[in-house]
Amino acid sequence: MSDRTLQGEAQQLTAILICPDGNLKRQFQSTVAGLGQRLVTVLELHDYPTARDLAEQLRQRHPDAVLIDVGTQRDRALELLGQLGREWPNLSVVALHRSNDPETILQCLRGGAAEFLSSPFPANDVGQALDRMLRRKSLETRPKAAGRGRIFAFAPAKGGSGATTVVSNTAFQVRKKTGSKVLLADFHMTGGVAAFLLRINHPYSVLDALKHSSQLDPSLWGSLVGNREGLDVLSAPERPEPAIIEPYPVQEVLEYARSMYEYVLVDLGSVCDSISMATLTVADEIFMVCSCEMPSLFMMRRTLPLLEEMGHGREHIHVLVNRISRRTELATGDMEKIFRAKVHTTFPTDTGAVMHALREGQAVTESSDLGKSIARFAEDIAGKQSGDSKAFGIGVIKELLSGI
Repeated sequence: MSDRTLQGEAQQLTAILICPDGNLKRQFQSTVAGLGQRLVTVLELHDYPTARDLAEQLRQRHPDAVLIDVGTQRDRALELLGQLGREWPNLSVVALHRSNDPETILQCLRGGAAEFLSSPFPANDVGQALDRMLRRKSLETRPKAAGRGRIFAFAPAKGGSGATTVVSNTAFQVRKKTGSKVLLADFHMTGGVAAFLLRINHPYSVLDALKHSSQLDPSLWGSLVGNREGLDVLSAPERPEPAIIEPYPVQEVLEYARSMYEYVLVDLGSVCDSISMATLTVADEIFMVCSCEMPSLFMMRRTLPLLEEMGHGREHIHVLVNRISRRTELATGDMEKIFRAKVHTTFPTDTGAVMHALREGQAVTESSDLGKSIARFAEDIAGKQSGDSKAFGIGVIKELLSGI
């Protein structure tokens, strides 16, 4: 396969610059001036605007990006970052600072910044950031296909919660019940095992899709995906790969998949690495999976507020509790009190069905307890009416967790 190109991508960005620090502004503008006309400032603000004033300027000028000095008044700048993330999600927001302070970088990225640039603004760093923003602009202005499928992201609250088992079996059931085109995409870059579990031996992976995200067409896509019983599978890398990946290729791949499939189910390794955060921004629904063990329940409670801080509405975040048994000493209602969120679905412990599926490299049988539960959940995914999840008995786990 040939290297990825930028053919057909946007060449210029317009931006609003909010920078009370005059020296910082001059340094940044000096670097940008040496990069040609790739960034054009349509408005400079020498103080932090009110939320209302900023919204009015955005409506009038329709910029591609907003650049904010986050060092002069950090709290005020972070408020603006949060406003932009909630109300203007398609904007590229860039945080500008005098230094690469790790705490500030983390706060800005969590607050909604797509880029963080620091003084003295090396031309290479700024140029790469502009490339990423230009790709994003091209992606968002590209004509969308008439048929647009839905993207469902699945992630574990804690490793070992069984998220891969849930998402892979759900994908099989959605395919079976709807007869639609369904993609299972394994975006777990350091521990994806979906292809291994399904006995799919395919030479290409999601990394190849990301490298060629701007060149995807039906022929190329057909060579990238494997297939098992009618289910297309985009495999994780054969060897663990660091998940430091730009968001725009991830979004390009997912938007292309959305145009090819009615249902796209994505298996994520977490919610905090770069590929997962990029996936969540385009997902229609987010399913967080935990087991009923205390550490997993605790991590679910911690993760749900983090997703909200990242700009995801609670109405699109759903809690799935895996490996429930009759001996589980916690009711669904009590879990909801722990999470401060509704439990969407529970799945029973069914070791026999899971082990049989692993040995055969196939989905769990629909006649098993877990298979029946997955089938009902798949009906819900497909927009059909499904049964309610069942509650189980209250016990000592409630007492142990009450202080968390």
